[in-house]
Amino acid sequence: MDGSRHSVEVRSMPRASLVSVFVTMPFALPEYDRAFSAFVSETVHELARARDPVLAEMHFATVPTTVGSRVRDREGLDVDLEPENVGFEMSTSVTAVRAADYDEFCIEVDQAADMLARDLMRVWVGTMHKITEATGNVVDAGGKLTFEVVYEMLDKIEYSLDENDELIMPSLVMHPDTAKQLEALGPPSPEQNAMLAELRERKRGEALARRRRRRLP
Repeated sequence: MDGSRHSVEVRSMPRASLVSVFVTMPFALPEYDRAFSAFVSETVHELARARDPVLAEMHFATVPTTVGSRVRDREGLDVDLEPENVGFEMSTSVTAVRAADYDEFCIEVDQAADMLARDLMRVWVGTMHKITEATGNVVDAGGKLTFEVVYEMLDKIEYSLDENDELIMPSLVMHPDTAKQLEALGPPSPEQNAMLAELRERKRGEALARRRRRRLP
């Protein structure tokens, strides 16, 4: 038995923190299994969020079942977003368990968190791609990022307001090469700053108007 492994496979549903853990053991201890499942699930999820700034800003909710989503494209047709499985696998040798070797377990947990983070980001980026393609919120930079491209992207966004009626500015998620192009643009010129100020004021006015319409009986 010393050379054997006991494995843990964790599968979680997209847009949720619901996790099921399956543990292969030479004997059954259900109460320990449940506690272990909860500990591994929470630990790996929190580590995955900690290593990615985008995941760190996301809110996860537990749902009783797997559900998909639906958006309407620019032609008025429904686009189904099917649910996708995400998860991680980890294993620890029985020898390490018997010897209380926490180092091996910590390494496995860290690798599982990396696996989960990459899987979650894959689903998130893929979902955002489908939604933006369907709704027409796509800007083709032609391989070169310019101020005009950035302005057009910002102009396509529907902004929200905070508790002080100020715009909630978006977070930009981009490829490292694109980030270098953005940095190379340098600070905006006075004319570009004026354009951005006008954009913010216009988007704020649109957000206030949407809120007033929602309050109408």
